[in-house]
Amino acid sequence: MENQLVTILRISTPQLGSLVKDKLEEIGIEVFFTNEGMTPGERYNPDEVLLKVKARQSEKAIARLLQLHKDYDLDKVKDDASFTGLRKILLPVKLSEDCIDLCKYAIGLAIKQNAEIKILYVYPDPNFNEPSRYTASWEKYVRMELKEAHKNAQQKLVDFSRELKNQVPAELFNAVKLHYRMLKGTPENVITAACKRYNPDIIFMGTRTTKNAEGEFLGKTLIKVIEQTQHSVLAVPLSAVFKGKEEINVLYSTDFYDSDNSSLNKLLKILEPVKKKIYCVHFDINNGKQHQEKVNELNAMLERDYSEYQIRCELFESDDLLKGIEEFVDKKHIDIISLSKVKRSGIYKFFHTDLVSTLISQANVPILIFPV
Repeated sequence: MENQLVTILRISTPQLGSLVKDKLEEIGIEVFFTNEGMTPGERYNPDEVLLKVKARQSEKAIARLLQLHKDYDLDKVKDDASFTGLRKILLPVKLSEDCIDLCKYAIGLAIKQNAEIKILYVYPDPNFNEPSRYTASWEKYVRMELKEAHKNAQQKLVDFSRELKNQVPAELFNAVKLHYRMLKGTPENVITAACKRYNPDIIFMGTRTTKNAEGEFLGKTLIKVIEQTQHSVLAVPLSAVFKGKEEINVLYSTDFYDSDNSSLNKLLKILEPVKKKIYCVHFDINNGKQHQEKVNELNAMLERDYSEYQIRCELFESDDLLKGIEEFVDKKHIDIISLSKVKRSGIYKFFHTDLVSTLISQANVPILIFPV
């Protein structure tokens, strides 16, 4: 009972949510956000969230809220941009055993990026595959099933938040803003819908590193999110550890797309706080002479427009694209692979192997994908 979550406030603006969360956490009250837990028949508002706390801390939280009403003009807080100045990392999870390591990596990245993390717990809708039956008894059963699933999900999220706090050193945990959000539904749909509301700088997701890897949103779900969203996705192997290096080596794989310039600007913005050396590489499988001419043109453009950065374009010959990328990663000690993913038709994907899907399943370093 003491870990049950109770709603103490409805919030419709991120500024107000950020202020209340910070003020409650200053006095040791852990905060959770959810769109759910409504009474039957109540209309769902996608722009409104419920701020929840543990039942045993509810009286203390309400007292703090009453004091905030006296100390602040909450209408002015809603328009204060200082509460939304941080970069945003969206971390969708299923709260598996692998999730703790992903969160540790995300926390290290957030500190380096001066970013907040929204941990989005997506739990399955128990009625997703159930047939529609319009009877009073069936509707009662559905409400009971939804209520039980919601209760279990809340408990799982509370347990996870406690475990994460235990495993992350206090100086790191307290150096980053963490928000917990809980939604039910199909993962790719929930995640892409959340992106439209939250507008993250990066979607942070795990990748499979062994055939037996279980747990987080891997494989098909990750690819569907990349295909459905317009936001940059950082796919991180479950075994990866954030090293916090002073300077990192980045591989940007190019096929001379028109979108390369836009993707390069996104890459520079995301990695802005970090000292970096960027290798803009075209992997030449067909030994085409015209490719060297394009590389020369790119280098001339980089020297003219990006002279303040360490960026150089080059050809790398290989008879196999994936093997070439792997060799280059080892040769140059690459820390992050980045590339653009062009959205293709279903017919094209039927006849062609998708590089991003294959690379995600095999790479041992994080991959930053820019949907174009």
